Amino acid sequence: MTHPRLSVNALSSLSWSFDQDLALWQELGVHHAGLLISKIEPNRDTKIARLRAAGIRPSTLVCGAFALSSPETWDTTRTVLNSALDVVASMGGGSVYCTPGRTTGRPWREVFDVFAEAVAPCVAHARQCGVSLGLEPTVRTDVSFINTLRDAIDVCERTGVALVADFGNCWMERDLREVLQRAAPHICLVQICDVVIGSSGKPSPGGRVHLGEGELPIRRLMRDVLDAGYEGLFDLEVLGPAIEAEGYAPALRRGVDRASSLLAELGL
Repeated sequence: MTHPRLSVNALSSLSWSFDQDLALWQELGVHHAGLLISKIEPNRDTKIARLRAAGIRPSTLVCGAFALSSPETWDTTRTVLNSALDVVASMGGGSVYCTPGRTTGRPWREVFDVFAEAVAPCVAHARQCGVSLGLEPTVRTDVSFINTLRDAIDVCERTGVALVADFGNCWMERDLREVLQRAAPHICLVQICDVVIGSSGKPSPGGRVHLGEGELPIRRLMRDVLDAGYEGLFDLEVLGPAIEAEGYAPALRRGVDRASSLLAELGL
């Protein structure tokens, strides 16, 4: 059975439909899932009802990014995010998260100012809903100008946005344990995976795999997060060539089993 503090993110089965995701989640006894807005639209109300019937709550609902260089689009993005916050609140879920948008070519601090203005109404709506609006620092510069946990902490402290900490994006950061301690008050979700760091004759650096199949010190990372005071869910987000080649169903069955076992070993 799936550990009660484990979530399975729909990005781990990116090409599957909502129906396929739900069928496997029910087979595995999943209690929480990371949802993609692209998979619950259209027919959102029907799909939400089916999730409720299956006893599955959203750990998060993944939405898009702000086009920071196009202020005329911000109201549309805000409408999408606020609607997503309403959905998650109605389901007793944890968060909505977005990527903040790519750099506009301006100095970083100026881009930060632009993002703070863009996101402010949604942060206010999130507070009203009692749901976190999170952002994920990512190495993908095409979707985010926030690429490290250190930078994300600065953004969270100023804007009130929460933080999604993803092992796949932050494992290489300097003094990670200490940074996680600073980040802890802002973390709304921890995403877990293993990573093939890469070398000659191995897959390219950064390839995600399931826990125990890569080169990350998973137990140490998990313990560091827990020691920082994190009490929330762990969202299994494993995607990429290795998973596509194996197939979603066998990879996720194994991944959920390993993640659940590790959480139990850690005394959760």
